[in-house]
Amino acid sequence: MLALVVLLHALVLRALPWGAGDGVGAGARPAMQVRQIITAVAPPSLPAPRQPSAADAAPDRPARAAPAPAVAAAPATINEAAAVTEPAPEAPPPADAGGQAPPTFATQFAPAVVLSYEMRRSGLRGEAQMVWQPRGERYTLALTGTAAGQPLLAWASTGGFDSAGLAPERFVNRSRGRDVRAANFQREHARISFSSSTASYPLLAGAQDRLSWMLQLPAIVQAAPQRFTPGTRIPVFVVGARGDADVWTFEVEAIEALDLPAGRIEQALRLLREPRRPYDTRVEVWLDPALHHLPVRVRLITAATGEGNEFVLKHWHGLPP
Repeated sequence: MLALVVLLHALVLRALPWGAGDGVGAGARPAMQVRQIITAVAPPSLPAPRQPSAADAAPDRPARAAPAPAVAAAPATINEAAAVTEPAPEAPPPADAGGQAPPTFATQFAPAVVLSYEMRRSGLRGEAQMVWQPRGERYTLALTGTAAGQPLLAWASTGGFDSAGLAPERFVNRSRGRDVRAANFQREHARISFSSSTASYPLLAGAQDRLSWMLQLPAIVQAAPQRFTPGTRIPVFVVGARGDADVWTFEVEAIEALDLPAGRIEQALRLLREPRRPYDTRVEVWLDPALHHLPVRVRLITAATGEGNEFVLKHWHGLPP
């Protein structure tokens, strides 16, 4: 059996194509056989081509992640975004404490005049002057104050007249020679706007600024003085230069005698306006019937701090019309 196997093996070896002189033994190079076998084997099949992905992006340009699917924003998020991108909402129409827009009154204005005051502020004493100049259908009104040679305030109101009295068009507040701010009464649009605020208010009949009320209130009383007995109220919508606005309700408190640098006044009409917010203005004003009910004493005090301005009449003189 063993001899038969050896014989068959020898026959196979002879049949293989080794070529002349390439027998099995020392010096044979099996590497040649291995190379022939490898080339005879079919190359392995390649996997199917795949689509390029983000991972194949060039290394010098990071792959950008696919955008996440859109998700509906919660209502609170939508509201917050609207608060940033939309204009500030308009303020509601002004109303007095009873929820009604203030009424209008008949008015009778004093002729042109200059009122000189002693000005008091936080222990300082200075001088102030209010110049009232009505000219035809227009007016100018200015109040300036100084102490120790330094300017403390400069207020100016300009405008015209209508059926409700003074019709301001622009109010400018300049304090200590700087910080100019203005309120603009846009009568063609029936709006009140401001140079330093996005606030906006409807322009109501009889609306005044923080200076013009000092002529409007006397003109209301002068037109019908018998009506304004103690307890009577006069609401006036008043606008400042910083975007503030409110109905100032003046109540007639009493008829008093006053001793002023300008002399004694026997029957001054005292009116009081109480503030409705902590940093609002408390106003006391005394009107002189003998001087077209013009203000002979005025106190403007911030409720929360107790600080403010006081004006006490020293003298006055008329101006040419």
